[in-house]
Amino acid sequence: MTHFIYNQLMRILLPLMLLRLKRKSRKQAEYGFRWDERLAKKTLKVEAHGVLFHLASLGETIAATPVIKAFIKRHPNVPITITSTTPTGSEQIQKTFRHNVTHCYMPFDLPIIQRRFIQQIKPSLLVLMETELWPNLIHHTKKQNGRVLVMNARLSERSAKGYQKLAKLSQAMMQNIDLVCAQFNADAERFKQLGCTDTKIKITGNIKFDTQAKPQLVKIAQTLKLSWQLTERPVYLAASTHQGEESQILAAHQQVLLTHPNALLILVPRHPERFELVANDTRLQFNIEKRSELSNTQAIKTNTQVLIGDTLGEMDLYIGLANFVFIGGSLVARGGHNPFEAACQHKAIITGDQVFNFADSYKCLFEQKAAVLVQHSHDLAVQIDRLITDKTYKQTLADNAYQCQKQFQGAQQLSLNLLSQQFTLALQSKNTSAAYPLGYSSPV
Repeated sequence: MTHFIYNQLMRILLPLMLLRLKRKSRKQAEYGFRWDERLAKKTLKVEAHGVLFHLASLGETIAATPVIKAFIKRHPNVPITITSTTPTGSEQIQKTFRHNVTHCYMPFDLPIIQRRFIQQIKPSLLVLMETELWPNLIHHTKKQNGRVLVMNARLSERSAKGYQKLAKLSQAMMQNIDLVCAQFNADAERFKQLGCTDTKIKITGNIKFDTQAKPQLVKIAQTLKLSWQLTERPVYLAASTHQGEESQILAAHQQVLLTHPNALLILVPRHPERFELVANDTRLQFNIEKRSELSNTQAIKTNTQVLIGDTLGEMDLYIGLANFVFIGGSLVARGGHNPFEAACQHKAIITGDQVFNFADSYKCLFEQKAAVLVQHSHDLAVQIDRLITDKTYKQTLADNAYQCQKQFQGAQQLSLNLLSQQFTLALQSKNTSAAYPLGYSSPV
C-alpha cells in the first residue's frame, strides 16, 4: 500500500517536477533540454546485461570515477551506462568517459517511466551511489533479474528518519538490495534499522578518502601562483558555497582585510547558475575579478580582494592556489561537502558545524586535529587570521589532514572488488531462474 501511495504521489508531482526544471532553466539553460531522457522516451543504443551506474551530482561523479575506470579496465567488454540528475554531473561524465560509456539523465521514478528505461538497458547490475535509493528503479531492475549494489553508502541520522516515515517502502527496498557498501559503522547500523540484513552489508570506508588531486591542475596552480603574482599574498579558498553562506564568508573577509589588507579570497559557489549572482553581490562590497575573464599569463590586480571561481572542473586548481580552505555547505543546513579534495593537497581545513552528510568523515578529522570548526562569520574571521599569521599552526593542521586521509584509504579497491563480485554473481543468475524477491507487489 505504501508503494502504491508513493507512485500516486509521484504521478501528481510530475508536472511540478517539470515546472521546476523549467524554472531552473532560466538560470541554467541546460535544465531545459533533454527532457526525453528524464521521461525515458529517448532510445538508448546500449547492449543489454551490462552495468548501470547512477551518479546524481558532480561530487558523486568525481568520487566514483576512479572505481568506474578501474572496473572498465578489469571488464573491458562490459557495456557501461552512467546516469546523472544535474547538468554539471552530466557534463563531467561526458568529459571524463566520452564515448566509452552510454550516458543520459536518470528518468523520473515513476513506474511506467522506470519500466521503459530498465527494459532498454536490462542491467545485470545496478550501482547506486551513496543515498540514491529510488523504489521503482530498484523494483524494475530486480524484475529484470538484475542485482543492486549501493556503493559508498551513507545514511545520515536525518535521512534515516525520513526513510523510517515510509517504513514499509524502505523495508521493501532493503530486501531488494543485494549489497550495501557502507562508509562507516554508523551508516551500516542505520541501514539495518531500515530492514537491511547483516549479510548484505560490508563496511568499505569512504571512497572520498581516496581522493587524489589531478596532477595537471596542481601543476597549473603552481604556475599560476607565479604569473598571477600570488606568492606573497595571503590566499584562501571558500569552496562549494551556498546561498546564505557567501554573506557570512564575505563578512569574515571584510574583518580579515582590516589586519591583512592584501588578503585574497577565492570564492567558488557550488552551483554554476549562481556564479553571476554571487559575482554581482560581491562586487557591491569588494574589488573582484572573475576566473573566466583571466588569462593564465596576466597578473591579478593588486587591489583585487575577491576572485570569483566561475568555472567548472577546476576545484583542484583553486585548492592548489590557496594556503588553506573553507569547505562550504557547512555554515548553512546543507550538510557539508567533501573535505578530502583539500586534504590530499596538504591544505588546512576550516568547516562550519552543519556537516551531517559527512558526520563520520569530519569526526575522524576532528579527532586527529585535522580540521577547524567555526559556527559564524566572526569565528571564521578569527581562524582565517590565525592561519595567516601562525604558519606552524597552519602546517600542523595541513599535515594532520593529509595523514588522516592516508590512514583511511583503501575503499576504492575494496569497492571495486565487491563490484566485480556482484557482477559475476549477476551473470551467473542469468543462467538460473532465480526467484524475484517479493518485497512488494508490482507497482504498475
